[in-house]
Amino acid sequence: MGLHLIRVLRRNLIIITINNMVDLHTHILSNIDDGASSVEEAFLLAEELFNQGVRSVVCTPHFDPRKNSIMNFVEKRTEAISKMDGSPVSLITGSETILNDYLFHYPELSQLCIYNTNYILIELPYSKKWQENVFEMLEKLINYYGLTPIIAHIERYPAINKKKKHMRRLVDLGCLLQLNASSVINRKSWRKVSRYLMQGFIDVLASDCHNMNNRPPLLSDAYRKINLVLGNKYSKLLMENAERIISGIELKKKQFYMIE
Repeated sequence: MGLHLIRVLRRNLIIITINNMVDLHTHILSNIDDGASSVEEAFLLAEELFNQGVRSVVCTPHFDPRKNSIMNFVEKRTEAISKMDGSPVSLITGSETILNDYLFHYPELSQLCIYNTNYILIELPYSKKWQENVFEMLEKLINYYGLTPIIAHIERYPAINKKKKHMRRLVDLGCLLQLNASSVINRKSWRKVSRYLMQGFIDVLASDCHNMNNRPPLLSDAYRKINLVLGNKYSKLLMENAERIISGIELKKKQFYMIE
């Protein structure tokens, strides 16, 4: 799924002008995780996002508290961002933090949050069944650290597919739910994620781009498909939510809505 697919998708979707977008979940920084493998590829990703109408990009390299310290992570992230001088998109610091008990050894987690906000992108376990401690850790992030977890790529967790009520429980806790653009584009996953969208579970759409080959940015294409199939009220809400998040504005209580 590379540039050819991106161009094909654009030809087959209604042309809708989408500008000044925010991408909340990206791995465009080079040599820090499984994202961009070089500075050159990092710039290609940034340029492609810019061409799609994205102007602000949250850099969310993986942070695993079992394998790395926050100090070391921040140093590597700062170094990677320094190599992006002249980027066509504005780069905002963040992380995709793996939820684990080791995370709670730190007195505060602000450096892992989206810059200057209380929002933190969290990756949950990929196990088929979630133990109660998953929800207890999220509750601790919210009540003890005062953070708002954004659950990364909600559609990818086997535990959610096995037990749909887990999604409602995450919402009731106060978590926000992020959907990957590629899952909107993919025909196999569209039926499931369109239902999530129509039921109002999804708060924000992001690319989760890693490279220009098999995991390229597809954000504008996903928004166009949502516009085309579901209507612009869905895409408008998702785009506005992304803007509010990077501004540190608290999102209003989730309103569930169905297509009439």
